[in-house]
Amino acid sequence: MDSPETQTIVPVQEIMQRDVRTTTPARPVPEVAQLLIDENLTGIPVVDASGVLVGVVTEYDIVSKRGELVGDIMSRGVITVTDDTSAARVVELVGLHGIRGIPVLHDGALVGLITRADLVRLYLSLRWRCSACGHEERGVSAPRSCSSCGGSSFTLIRE
Repeated sequence: MDSPETQTIVPVQEIMQRDVRTTTPARPVPEVAQLLIDENLTGIPVVDASGVLVGVVTEYDIVSKRGELVGDIMSRGVITVTDDTSAARVVELVGLHGIRGIPVLHDGALVGLITRADLVRLYLSLRWRCSACGHEERGVSAPRSCSSCGGSSFTLIRE
């Protein structure tokens, strides 16, 4: 049986969205605003002509900043993860920075996007069974201790 530390590793590549809408810095802001509304998105990655991630444009950028082009208003200090980053680490980043989606890179190239909704789906698919008493708890990572008996060894059950 794995230790709780090794059981917490569900790599982002297992749960990320692979078909990611992107835009360019030269795209007019109203077009991107309409895209966000039409596709029920909260933001999309911005890539340059060679496909390199250069920023993200979000609903907040659109309503709070002034500019005609995406490049004028996009957020440039983008938090990213690699496709082998654990989902538990993504939960930490989302909580720390209050962001809704994180671009996923592989060898520097954009390969996906992980959102809060992806993390909620993962939460629903994982249960941790206490090895001592059998009590089960849901979570993206193993509990530190069993809320029923205080045990510290768990088995991961994936649905």
